[in-house]
Amino acid sequence: MLLISNTDSISLCSELEDTNLANFGSKLDLDHRQQEGALETAWNQPKSRVGKETGLWIWRVEDFRLVPVPTRQYGKFYQGDSYLLLRVSSISSTTHGNSDALIHHLHFWLGLDTSQDEAGTAAYKAVELDDYLGSRPVQHREVQHQESELFQSYFPRIVYLHGGVSSGFHHHDEQEPVTRLLQVHKPQALSGTHTRNAVIISEVPLHSDSLNSGDVFVLDTGDKVYQWQGQESQGVEKAKAAEYIAQLISERDGKGETVIVEEQSGAHNGFWDVLGSHGPIKSAAEGEKTAERQIQQGSGQKRLFRLVHGDGDGLQFKEVEPRQSSFDSSHVFIFDVGHQVYTWVGRNAMGTDRADAMIVFRP
Repeated sequence: MLLISNTDSISLCSELEDTNLANFGSKLDLDHRQQEGALETAWNQPKSRVGKETGLWIWRVEDFRLVPVPTRQYGKFYQGDSYLLLRVSSISSTTHGNSDALIHHLHFWLGLDTSQDEAGTAAYKAVELDDYLGSRPVQHREVQHQESELFQSYFPRIVYLHGGVSSGFHHHDEQEPVTRLLQVHKPQALSGTHTRNAVIISEVPLHSDSLNSGDVFVLDTGDKVYQWQGQESQGVEKAKAAEYIAQLISERDGKGETVIVEEQSGAHNGFWDVLGSHGPIKSAAEGEKTAERQIQQGSGQKRLFRLVHGDGDGLQFKEVEPRQSSFDSSHVFIFDVGHQVYTWVGRNAMGTDRADAMIVFRP
């Protein structure tokens, strides 16, 4: 994160004594932030072991609150939501008397369709958890389709699902499965890399137009799961699809039937009836272009946010047009260009806004 002050402003450092940044970074400030972080019940409850032992914890942002994700749903992310994830591992440390030292990695994950309020809440809560853990975690910002290798290593596979809190969807631990069509795709960009066998599993529209000859598709109806295999699909895609289906059936206590459908076989075993449509199948090349566009959607997208104070002085983020005329000297702005996040501080911005920007978006 880079901090930028507009060119006609007085040096921020020279004004610190006039703002609540004067004690920023001091022991008093750190102790205060740790106390504030301890107020979050998502991780600080009686007998809670969050951050105190090895493990993985995931929360989803719902109405400015953190809601724990059921363990069986780990690795599944709704593209309309934002998530907070804490991974704690241990390493042998001679500096700690040969005892195991805990290593903390803190990620906030942003779906392509998440709202700015949810994204801002995830970032803010990441800072609170970081403060609660004494600033020990290494923080990471993750965007759908652009996740770090470290983040991907936590899961056997990552699955992107449609929907989110803002669209009225809420987790119900999927006790009643919803009919979905998912695409299993191995990006060309991974060929020749050490993650060459990784695939992306994404929910796509429930229609024959979503199919292409180069990928494998999973049609999940609950009691029956179809694995549709394009005639040019790769072996790793077939294998990963089979693993995913096996996991689904295991989560349902072994209830469910797997049906393999080959594009070129002509036999459909009810697949088209369940899908509800039957039309021309796109070529593998067309499918690759569509998949790569989706992957690139998460990178290079420029978004500009203005920090505002809502009801009860809560910090909120208002998205504005990403152009020069949107900036003004009375506010603080967050400029997200995908690979980097900039904070632009107006010379007449309130001291509290400056402090919030530095705290919420500090690296």
